[in-house]
Parts: sequence; C-alpha cells; structure tokens
Amino acid sequence: MTRPWPCEPVDPGLQTERTYLAWQRTGLAFAGVGALLLRSCLSDGTLLAVPGAGGLLTGALLIIRAQRRYRATSAAVRNAHPTSNRRLVATVAAVTILLCLTGLGALLI
Repeated sequence: MTRPWPCEPVDPGLQTERTYLAWQRTGLAFAGVGALLLRSCLSDGTLLAVPGAGGLLTGALLIIRAQRRYRATSAAVRNAHPTSNRRLVATVAAVTILLCLTGLGALLI
C-alpha cells in the first residue's frame, strides 16, 4: 500500500524560509508600533518616547537577527544539524511583554 503523500518534505528549506519571514514580520510589527508611539509622543508630548524608541530598536534588531538566523539555519539543515533555539524565542517574548507594559504604563500616566 502506497501513501498518498511523500515521507520527506519536498524542499526542506521551505520551513526555514517561512520561519525567517515570520521573524521579519515580527520585527516590522515592532518597528511599526514603535514609530506610531514616537509619532504620538511628538504630537501629544506624552511619555511614549521610551517604548517607541524601544519598539524601533527591537524591530531593527529582530530583522537583523532574522537574517543571520536564516543563514545559520539553512546551513544547519543542509548539514543535518539541530536548529532549535528556545532562548531566542523566550527573549523575544520577554521583550514583547516588557515593551507592552512600558507602553501601557506610559499611556496610563
């Protein structure tokens, strides 16, 4: 009996590319929110400069890191090495929570 789907992925690099695009979207979202917070700070004079600058900086760092991670993961997939990085995911989650709390605090003050 034959299976209706292949046992191996058609292109093992596709998962790496999808992950890279997801990290890139996350970085762009951080940068976009940071830019909106900075714009709000300039027009209202509120304390949103700190989370705005943090969002822009985090977005830029995520985009740069995503490119480096994509290259490293592509090489690891080609050489059949493990590619997981739980510390990176935990760090981004912690920065996201910190940025959200900082923005919320600035809005409430």
